[in-house]
Amino acid sequence: MLESARSASGSAAAPMVAAAPPDTAEIVALRDRLAQWMVERGIQQWLPGEYPEDAVAAEVARGEWFIWRAESGALTAVARLVWRDPDFWGADDAEAGYIHGLMVAPEFRGNDLGARVVRFCAERTRSRGIGVQRLDFASDNPVLRKFYVAQGFREVRQAPLPERFRGNSTVTLMEKLLD
Repeated sequence: MLESARSASGSAAAPMVAAAPPDTAEIVALRDRLAQWMVERGIQQWLPGEYPEDAVAAEVARGEWFIWRAESGALTAVARLVWRDPDFWGADDAEAGYIHGLMVAPEFRGNDLGARVVRFCAERTRSRGIGVQRLDFASDNPVLRKFYVAQGFREVRQAPLPERFRGNSTVTLMEKLLD
């Protein structure tokens, strides 16, 4: 399985493709699996079941989700990319490449896939003539903070978690200027 991840991640072409409606259930299942992993470790980033399949289906239909599959067909990584984010950024909302739901399947961790997904999102953002990437994460998640700082993001501020989500009440907003 690790070899499949390396093959998928080593592709010279953009490894991610737009998600299609049949991918929706797998995206939700991966999110719930990772949410359960977080809950078991006391991380209040996501909770199982909080992101319903119909919401993801609508986002897939709008072209917001991208998936990465190993040669075996296994879902290895996903991310949602949108161009505005007033729910999290409020008055600071501006056109940018907002990354949400970046997930790497646990069995494919350790292959630099998260960083590759961030780079994919940066390429898509630049291709739209936009020079800023933004994202958010639970403020009490030091692993994500360290990861995103290593990817070149800087903290902008902390903000309350939008009411429709549960979990940690504060998120950290980060951004990165693209070359």
